[in-house]
Amino acid sequence: MENQKENKPLTYDYKTVRVKRDMEAMYTDAYENLGWEVTSTTLADASLSYVNVSFKRDRKIVNKTELIKLQDKIDEVLTNIEKTKSKKANAGVVEGVSTGVVGALVFGGGMSMSMVLEGIGFLIGGIALGVVGIGVMFLGWLVHNKVQKKKLTKLEPIYQEQLDKLSELCEQANKLLK
Repeated sequence: MENQKENKPLTYDYKTVRVKRDMEAMYTDAYENLGWEVTSTTLADASLSYVNVSFKRDRKIVNKTELIKLQDKIDEVLTNIEKTKSKKANAGVVEGVSTGVVGALVFGGGMSMSMVLEGIGFLIGGIALGVVGIGVMFLGWLVHNKVQKKKLTKLEPIYQEQLDKLSELCEQANKLLK
């Protein structure tokens, strides 16, 4: 308003960032600490899990050079946070699915053995093999849970460290705006 009263035109820098929906608030908060103002948020093309967040900032903002340097650091930290969140979400999946697939194959072998081959011995053997397959599939679930717990124990401190680093960088940026 003051600038309009003085008849000085304001010019802006514009930036659009494509981010995952679950990271939108974190990006918005971080960029606002860098002097950016959200202008719009839209769904990214052909994606339901990504959004485009558009920002604008006064071109003549104080400490612009330092803010640009901090923005690079903040972008790096936000990328690390996103990667760590992804690792946390997928922890133990490969191990659990692999074990489950082996169990399903053993179960399928048992079913085939009992249905295709003739004789009471093959029927009993096929049923036993099918039960073993079911047990291995259950083991896959247990493997997933154990590996997930182990990986989350390692990833959580890294995640919290990145959040703390982001907080420190945002505080530095906010101080530069004053």
